[in-house]
Amino acid sequence: MKKALIAGLVLSMTIYFLSFNDSSSYKDGDIIFQTTSGATGKAIQLATHSKYNHCGVLFFENNEWIVYEAVQPVKKTSLKEFNARGKGTAKRLSTKTLSEEEIAKLKKQFKKYEHKNYDEAFNWSDDQIYCSELVYKLYNNALNIELCKPRKLSDFDLSNPLVKEKLNEKYGNKIPMNEPMVSPEDIFRSGLLSGIK
Repeated sequence: MKKALIAGLVLSMTIYFLSFNDSSSYKDGDIIFQTTSGATGKAIQLATHSKYNHCGVLFFENNEWIVYEAVQPVKKTSLKEFNARGKGTAKRLSTKTLSEEEIAKLKKQFKKYEHKNYDEAFNWSDDQIYCSELVYKLYNNALNIELCKPRKLSDFDLSNPLVKEKLNEKYGNKIPMNEPMVSPEDIFRSGLLSGIK
């Protein structure tokens, strides 16, 4: 009984310190990817052949990790709240370490999108913003770093019935096949990013 209690205590402490180390290994500007539930999220996964259907950018503010993300609306979310929707993984630039000035530029750029509505139609304009568009535009517009090349909607796999259903809901008979888009998977596979050890 005593051995079982000690083993349980050691396991609990190990899990605690691993989770602490996971968050303490983050750096400002890291990109976090997530798998969420729901039909739209599943359709994104099917169309992009990806495990992940959501992403955001991490910053340490007021003694906690915050995710800058495009949900409804575009906002800052605590990492704890973000992870409660579905855990994922994070990556960071492998080509350079972000300076304090560059981190400040990312935050300043975010203010241009904060509180805007989430873009259900995944349009490329800045009127409304979706998750991977936000991540792409923060890096591209603030730091002139292109994490990936935007693709046309027609470049994605639109063959699944759920994907077709969601496209019909959003666009009816006028599906914008040439609309530029970036997906969480496009950013996840960026040659400029590497996993966090």
